[in-house]
Amino acid sequence: MMLDEVDRKILDLLQCDARMTNTAIAEQVGLSAPSVYERIKKLEARGVIKGYTALLDAEALGLPITAFIRVTVNTDVEKEKAGVARLIEAPEVLECHHVAGEDCFILKVKVTSPQHLERLLTHVRASLNVARTVSMIVLSTAKEDTRLPVLLEPRQRALKATVGREL
Repeated sequence: MMLDEVDRKILDLLQCDARMTNTAIAEQVGLSAPSVYERIKKLEARGVIKGYTALLDAEALGLPITAFIRVTVNTDVEKEKAGVARLIEAPEVLECHHVAGEDCFILKVKVTSPQHLERLLTHVRASLNVARTVSMIVLSTAKEDTRLPVLLEPRQRALKATVGREL
C-alpha cells in the first residue's frame, strides 16, 4: 500500500493529536482543508487509519501495575483459538501476541495489585491448556508509545533497523 509524503505527514500529525482539525492539518501539509478531509477519508477506507482513541493514564485509573506474562501451552497453538478468545475478553489484557521461540504467547496486562495479577493468572490458566507462565512486573518504563514511525519510507525503516543509524 503506497503512501505519499503528504499522507505520511497527515498520519504523523493525527498520531500526535487525533483531535487536530482538518484546517490545522492543512496548514502543516500545504493543502486545503477539503483536500485533507478527502485524504483522511481515503486512509480510513483503506484501513490505514483503524480508529481514534484517547490515551489514558493507567495510574490515575487505579491500574498502577504493568506486567508481561509469558505463556507456554501444552497443545498445538492452533487448538487454543477458543481459549485465546476467552483470554482476551479480560479487560486487563491489553495485548496478546502469538510469538516464536520458547513461549507461545506474550501478554501485556494492567492490574490494580499483585492480588489482581494473581486472579488474572488464574484466568489465563483456566482459558488455555497452560504448561507454564512467567510473569514479569514492570518496575519503570523508559518509553511507552503507540505512534508508528510513519515518516520513514519502508525501505529506510528496514535499513535503519539493520544498521542502527539515521538515513
